[in-house]
Amino acid sequence: MSDLLKTYRGVDSLRSLPPAELPAFCEELRRFAQVEGQGKKGHLLSSLGVAELSVALHYHFNTPQDILVWDVGHQAYFHKIITGRKEGFRQNRQKEGLSGFTNRFESDFDPFGAGHSSTAPSAIAGFWKAAQLKKEKAEFIAVIGDGAFTGGMSFEALNYLGQEQADVWIILNDNGISIDENVGALKEFGRYQSMAESLGFHYFHLNEANSIPALLSAFADAQEIKGPKFLHLKTSKGKGLLKASSPRAEERVVTTSFQDVVEASLMAEFTSNDNLVLLSPAMLEGAQLNSLKAAFPTRVIDVGIAEQHVVTMAAAMAASGLKPIVHIYSTFAQRAIDQIIHDVALQKLAPVFLIDRAGLVGEDGPTHHGAFDISLLSAVPNLRIAAPAGEKALREMISWSLAQEEACFIRFPKDDIDLSYEHLWKSYRPHWWQNKKQKLILSFGSLAAQAQEAVQNSEYGHLHLPILKPFPDGDILEQLKESELIICLEENTYAGGLASNLARLKAEHSLSCQIKSICLPDSFIAHASRLEQLEELGMTASALKEYLTHFS
Repeated sequence: MSDLLKTYRGVDSLRSLPPAELPAFCEELRRFAQVEGQGKKGHLLSSLGVAELSVALHYHFNTPQDILVWDVGHQAYFHKIITGRKEGFRQNRQKEGLSGFTNRFESDFDPFGAGHSSTAPSAIAGFWKAAQLKKEKAEFIAVIGDGAFTGGMSFEALNYLGQEQADVWIILNDNGISIDENVGALKEFGRYQSMAESLGFHYFHLNEANSIPALLSAFADAQEIKGPKFLHLKTSKGKGLLKASSPRAEERVVTTSFQDVVEASLMAEFTSNDNLVLLSPAMLEGAQLNSLKAAFPTRVIDVGIAEQHVVTMAAAMAASGLKPIVHIYSTFAQRAIDQIIHDVALQKLAPVFLIDRAGLVGEDGPTHHGAFDISLLSAVPNLRIAAPAGEKALREMISWSLAQEEACFIRFPKDDIDLSYEHLWKSYRPHWWQNKKQKLILSFGSLAAQAQEAVQNSEYGHLHLPILKPFPDGDILEQLKESELIICLEENTYAGGLASNLARLKAEHSLSCQIKSICLPDSFIAHASRLEQLEELGMTASALKEYLTHFS
């Protein structure tokens, strides 16, 4: 470990350093984070650009008494190291280790958790107002990236803070790019000053925000001003990135993921159908859809981190006669439930929604799990919910959805596809993968492969359900009328899913079968690898085999 970090013991150690040593400390932080995080997935590039900002904030302000909120948390790795979590940083985003985001259960220096973007200004408004009501004194600082600033919630908060002339700091970390290239008029025309001042903020601009002396000087100047302050800081994303060796060709394992299939399927559909458009709330890179954008630049639209806007815009495009496809992560679709109900379903419009990252997402943890989309959507009229078991099902479901006159939601995980069971997918109606009806697993979605592996060479059958809504009451009643035990397997919470629909049928038709549910629990699931999470919840093939023995 580098010299200054060897003896580092938290913010008191930082504040004891003379200002002249802070730049060297920043470089040590950069090297430490990269060495400790080597070989791990994460959001390191964002943090590398804010080493100086992280240090300067904790050096100038009296955290945690002064309230510092980081938007999203992608930028907060050095904040974590500085605030007493250096020793645990190697386990960042690993099972039972540090969260990849700020987390109020992890440290007093994280007053507010963050995993979804654009929330920091609203949070800082809440902390400021609470302190005002309690007659407490502190500084209130929100750090938000220019990518997250495309979210409408940011503007709602600024509008309120400006009206109140709240004594807060809004720090815009402007590095010019988020996961995808930033979009929007502010990025295009750069009129942040006009925007901030029109909302009653004092505007400060610093073009060299990777300079500790410049940052401390800017903080000192702004400190003299009362009322809302907007500090526009230019930083370099990925500053100080160490060269990493790429894996040898023979070490690469060729797999097919659900995202690969979506990319290939959409490329084919767009080539043959000029009526298609795809909209994304800043997720083209994560969805592997930049190639589609390159091929069809006018028909693939990135609206920025604006989930509510993207849904209503798609609804209007559907009303105009186009066939819009909205690609959105399950966890972010939650932010647009009102628009799905009011602007899509109520008006009987038929966009297609590709619900990516459905189910467990691994290291990003509870802020990003797709645990609630079925429960939230299943009660809404005028829409369909489907989930492919594999490659063939996903390809055919995309084509099927484009011909429907109701909105279709196709949910799939961030995972590779087990191609060994492709031949078992037959149709959109419930169909048997192993036809033994007395005791069986009923599956929905990508866990069909685990279910099939579990029942092979056993007394159990496996019935797969491709479409959950509308629930196929007639087919299910016919196929399960001889069943004594049905184990429902689904990667969602219980409400609105397989087991709850089956329980409804049982009550309505006086069925005598026993129903068991293997689903996501009524709790938030901690970050770990996706495989570790599936193992913990008994959703792997080996865990299912063990579970089946209890009923033999």
